[in-house]
Amino acid sequence: MNSYKVIIIGGGASGLFVATMLGKKLGGQVAILERNDRVGKKLLATGNGQGNIGNENFSLSCYRGDQELISSVFEKAPQSKILAFMQSIGVLTSADDRGRIYPISRQASSVLEMLRSAYLSQGVKEIVNAEVTAINKTQGGYILSSKAGEFFAQNVIFAVGGKSGNGFGTDGSAFELLRSLGHSVSPLFPSLVALKADMTFLKNLKGARIEGKIWVDKKPNICEKGDVLFTDSGISGDSTFKLSARIPQKFPCKCYIDFLPSFTQEALDELLVVKAKAHRFTSLELLISVVHKQLAKNILRMIGVGENTPSDVAVAVKCAKVIKGFPITVVGTAGFGVSQVTKGGIPAKEASMNLESKFAHSVYICGEALDVDGDCGGYNLQWAFASATVVAQSILQRS
Repeated sequence: MNSYKVIIIGGGASGLFVATMLGKKLGGQVAILERNDRVGKKLLATGNGQGNIGNENFSLSCYRGDQELISSVFEKAPQSKILAFMQSIGVLTSADDRGRIYPISRQASSVLEMLRSAYLSQGVKEIVNAEVTAINKTQGGYILSSKAGEFFAQNVIFAVGGKSGNGFGTDGSAFELLRSLGHSVSPLFPSLVALKADMTFLKNLKGARIEGKIWVDKKPNICEKGDVLFTDSGISGDSTFKLSARIPQKFPCKCYIDFLPSFTQEALDELLVVKAKAHRFTSLELLISVVHKQLAKNILRMIGVGENTPSDVAVAVKCAKVIKGFPITVVGTAGFGVSQVTKGGIPAKEASMNLESKFAHSVYICGEALDVDGDCGGYNLQWAFASATVVAQSILQRS
């Protein structure tokens, strides 16, 4: 049986980062056990393959979860420290006009390659096709049973991800290992994901991308701006992904879309009323050049007005109202398979501020496995790296 000072379960973003940090001092005493045939598969998909690893516009409000724990982690591992470490291993970064931080190459593979180069050169062992099926406490540490054999570790780090993107091997099954150590798992939900909706008034909009503002009924504080992309089963796009991180997980759920957020209701009313009075337009012609043509047809269907019906002031006012508050019934999400991150996981109360398990000495939990999730735009990878840093610091302080 091979023995190590530290075994990291999971070769994703947090697992590879902590391996690199530990490798500088512990080198050959560290091993990564990865269930897939290679590490970093999900990391390669980050930022549409461009590697969005953080965001300059950092705020604790960008995260859901225990704020005391989140604050503690980022105090110990601020963004400046993470980026400095990245630079030290050869990952050079820059930010776009929205604050999203990428490798200058705009290739997520650049981050993966430099992390692997760093920890492999330090002697860290990388073992793939090694899904861990059991963990048992023994004298001085833990025995891990895996599909690649048994391993002994003095310290174990769970960097197993959540349940999202199960095509990358993150199907949530690793939570059973943590349950076997005494942990509970808060309910898991897909986040940063497309939403399914009642398609009655969304027909023939598939592929249309419209800038807008979307909010949850009776919860005006749950509101996001950005593009809305219509799919064959509902909505996607930047604003939808951001909303999915905050939407109550109770469906059906009524939402509204403002398709012209730059106009006040009064200004849009006046604009359409003036157009309706100026010429004898059909109701469809009234909305052409104002909103997407197919959307215009659906708005008219919603208010019960024919496309060829002559427009008038009443039609103009009704249309303006719907444009500024288009109702949509969300019936669910597109699921874990296509979501970017998981809401839920190991509760903060079950880990110390150094992210050590309160049930199993020398067992640590980092990244998405914890009940912390962030907004779209690099925040979740920033959490993965920050929490990995805290775990590495804790282990190194004891070594």
